[in-house]
Amino acid sequence: MLMTKTISETSRLAALTALDLLDTRPEPRFDRYTRLAALTFGVPIALITLVDDKRQWFKSRCGLDVEQTAREDAFCAHTVAHCETFVVEDAAADPRFAGNPLVKGEPHVRFYAGQPLFCDGHAVGTLCIVDRNPRRFDDAQRQCLRDLADLVQVELNQARVTTARVMAEQALKSLNAELEQRVTQRTAELEARLADLTTEIAQRKAAETLLRDAESWNRTIVATSYSAFVGADPDGRITEWNPAAERIFGWRRSEAVGRSLADLIVPEELRAAHVAGMRRFTQTGFSTVVDRQVELPALTASGRRITIEMKVGAYEWQGRRCIGAFIDDVSERNRTRQQLDEKQELLDAVLESIDVAVVACDAEGSLTLFNKKARMLHGLDRACVKTADWPTHYALYEADGHTPLAPDEVPLARVLRGEVVREQAMAIAPPGRPAATLLASGRPLKSANGRMLGAVVAMTDITERNTAREQLEASERRLRAITENLPALIGKVNAAGKFVFLNGRAIQFYGKAAEALIGHDVRDAYSAHEYAKLEPHLRRVHAGECSTFEDVIEVNGRQLHYQCMFVPQRALDGTPDGYYAMAFDMTARKLSELRQAESEERLRTITDNVPVLIAHLDADRRYAFANAVHASWLGVPPERILGLTVEEAFGPGFYAPQARALEQAWLGNASQCEHEIVRKNHTRIAHSTFLPQMRDGRVLGVYILTTDATASRMHERSLHALAHTDPLTQLPNRRRFEQALEGAANRSRQGDRDCALLYLDVDFFKQINDRYGHATGDDVLVEFARRLRTSVRSTDLVARLAGDEFTVLLHDVRSDADVERVARKILDAIAQPFAVAGRTLKVGTTIGIGLASGGSVDPRALMETADRALYAAKEAGRHTYAVLHTGEYA
Repeated sequence: MLMTKTISETSRLAALTALDLLDTRPEPRFDRYTRLAALTFGVPIALITLVDDKRQWFKSRCGLDVEQTAREDAFCAHTVAHCETFVVEDAAADPRFAGNPLVKGEPHVRFYAGQPLFCDGHAVGTLCIVDRNPRRFDDAQRQCLRDLADLVQVELNQARVTTARVMAEQALKSLNAELEQRVTQRTAELEARLADLTTEIAQRKAAETLLRDAESWNRTIVATSYSAFVGADPDGRITEWNPAAERIFGWRRSEAVGRSLADLIVPEELRAAHVAGMRRFTQTGFSTVVDRQVELPALTASGRRITIEMKVGAYEWQGRRCIGAFIDDVSERNRTRQQLDEKQELLDAVLESIDVAVVACDAEGSLTLFNKKARMLHGLDRACVKTADWPTHYALYEADGHTPLAPDEVPLARVLRGEVVREQAMAIAPPGRPAATLLASGRPLKSANGRMLGAVVAMTDITERNTAREQLEASERRLRAITENLPALIGKVNAAGKFVFLNGRAIQFYGKAAEALIGHDVRDAYSAHEYAKLEPHLRRVHAGECSTFEDVIEVNGRQLHYQCMFVPQRALDGTPDGYYAMAFDMTARKLSELRQAESEERLRTITDNVPVLIAHLDADRRYAFANAVHASWLGVPPERILGLTVEEAFGPGFYAPQARALEQAWLGNASQCEHEIVRKNHTRIAHSTFLPQMRDGRVLGVYILTTDATASRMHERSLHALAHTDPLTQLPNRRRFEQALEGAANRSRQGDRDCALLYLDVDFFKQINDRYGHATGDDVLVEFARRLRTSVRSTDLVARLAGDEFTVLLHDVRSDADVERVARKILDAIAQPFAVAGRTLKVGTTIGIGLASGGSVDPRALMETADRALYAAKEAGRHTYAVLHTGEYA
């Protein structure tokens, strides 16, 4: 099994190296778990493995003598790759492992179960059990294996946790030691000044004593410092190496002293610059790092790369310039800082993208957060404003939008006082900007010990919600006022078949109290006989169809002749969601005006509740009627377009695509067209039908019915693309190639120029698949296709027939030289090395070229000619081409 090292694999190997466990001696803390696993599951072999890039190494083994195996043979490599429990109940019967040397030979694996072990989010090894006999492994056993693996994982990462704690403690000790050193140095300076006032003998003795104390003190500081101290002579050789340096870099003092500092800890790419800098310092005393704190990469004894923070000092010893440096490993600190930065970036992105205004301040009331929605509502960014001035500066009002909000009632101020605010209604009304009604909620921000850190408030804009509710209530009042004054029975039934609205005439018709009808099933309002007559129409309207009928209905012993209409109501997704029921008393029809009013009401109810644009243009070509769908589709209420032409109402861009079809309707011919409606970055494909209104041979107006054809057209386009495109290379497939070839044949019969057909395949493609795997083979095909496309004109067709078989259809071919020039260009493009899947491969192609002769193209003959040419080219040697004319044989 060939493994390709990806970024993810590199991160996983880095996490494995950070454990520092590879090739270490056996430890009882791990061995107890393999013994426990073997005993628990009754298997002869239990292992704790670590999987690096080439091998599987056993940190603990029970029942097995070998220390490691090749990764390509390891079952555990599959567990690490899957990052979850991996079980093989019978390896000999599993085609993935039947030929594995660990199955065919020692230890004769038949059963395997492994659970991955994680470090820093990466699977670095497994806890696994092995049996020489096949066996079943149920869910309870899998859970038991996961539980044991969790314990091993804790033990695996324990050393890193302990090291981090020790490093923190040592950092504190180092800080304390540094402070003590400063105090001592200051005390020594004062003592030296006092000693200057004494006699020369006393001064000499004090100086000698001070020198001895200083040397002893310095040795103690260096030896006990948590920071590594490294000293080097002018030649760059190490002269001092304290215990902290041993801990950080892994080299003992005896191994480090006397060796070149550059060879020991400086990465290879920086060594030349380090040596040059040391040489310049010893010769001139100039250095870019002395007396500065810098961060640099460094190497440990195990070859692990870490980041160090280093403070370099210079001193002279016996007339020579030397250096000394205090060094700390800041790798973990930098990783933590990076993680915090990434989390902050994510939080900032979320706050800037949500449709909720978020404002925060610190404990002193200074604003620290003012996200995009807050800036949009206020028309301002955060500013250094006192809390008492927030209402004035940010135009804050009570929910009525007129009463200024008191400073102590500002939600952020309340939260800052320690309150928890939930959905406080308020308004923002900046001068010159529309007012917004908000619901504010917030809570204090406190530290783990209860110290106040600040406050945060989130504000939801409910302006549109309130407006919609007011419009709904007004609409319901208008509906009630209208329906109570219409000479018709009007009702609304929900999807469950229960009345939700009845006008007064309908309640009177049923002869029951309103509370006995509203909320009750329609069936309960009729006798069984009368309901049976209605049932077919109810089924239709519940299915989303309108139903209009006339019938004699008997209710409470009365027989009345009614004209009834059931109109479905649809949800936002277009599905039926109840219906409107209207019934008109045919026997009480007295006035023609009443009949006209009823007809118009039915039309408006139906047209406003079907997802279709319905309109009528009068003889002056101006809107005489438009249904309510115009408001949702085009953003213009229907009452605003009455009396306007189509172009005046919606502009020339909307009118132009329909102009020709509309003109046909004014000539008395029904016509249709498709066009696009664009609103708020949403494009709808519309299908419009124009029906002339005729009377005595004259066109009195035009009816316009526009339906949404977006879904069907997009589906057609998607199906067309799937049917004509190869999914791997995105080239046209065999079907598209055959259509193009037939089109070329038709053009040749009409006197156009000749065409040529090229057959190509990848030389020795089966060997690529067998050696490198099908994934690499697919990458080769994709790159092969890309190079083919770039080698021909955009008007030529490149297609993939199947497998590694490709075709190129060349149009407007004038001579054999044209085709041969293209063939050589393709051969040169393919001859360049292929860089796929981390490998560089040499790929070739063989080309067979068929040329039409006689002034016409026979698709079948041209394909056969190209096929014969391809075989002729292969017989002549790979990575070449051959040209044949139709009717010509190699």
